[in-house]
Amino acid sequence: MSTLPGWEITNRASEQASAAGLGLWRYTMRLSRKADSNSLKSEIVGVVVGLIVGTASVLFLWRWRPASPVVWVIALAMSALGLAILVHHVLESVRKYRAGIRGVLLAHVHDGGLVLERTQGPARVVAMNEGSLQFVAWDAGPDERRREQLWITGLDGTAGAIEAWSDPECKELALLAAHFGLAPEPREIDAVDPARQPRML
Repeated sequence: MSTLPGWEITNRASEQASAAGLGLWRYTMRLSRKADSNSLKSEIVGVVVGLIVGTASVLFLWRWRPASPVVWVIALAMSALGLAILVHHVLESVRKYRAGIRGVLLAHVHDGGLVLERTQGPARVVAMNEGSLQFVAWDAGPDERRREQLWITGLDGTAGAIEAWSDPECKELALLAAHFGLAPEPREIDAVDPARQPRML
């Protein structure tokens, strides 16, 4: 039985934990709520805005047929902009789908490690080895919020990150860090360029 109320372990995660010898299951928690919500909202807004801008410009030209070539150029440019916005968000959704960022992110915590599972994507085992987890934080600058992330390296050597967007999420990452023997407070590091950060899980 879980030592925390809420989610239960899935059959797939249980099988992977058993195969990896992670020992007794302790609890399961949901992670990345805010990040997943922000991403979904951004994709929906981007697609809607792209459709509106692109189709409105075309409908304007079709309905009014302006005589001025300048108006035509502006309207076609707006249509191209709308199409670019639409394509960008569609491609981003496809990229995330191919990367396995589908469904809810669950952390199934065991005595000897954890299984990170996307309910509609992949699951990965994280054994309690030295260096498998790093709890870090940095100041991203005056125009951005402070960043707190849990960097995770799985048994397959792939690295990923989970980011906290709220105090409850910070506490969840601290709980995972403490389970792996890390300090509950993140280690302060220099600002990390987004291109060099581990990809979000």
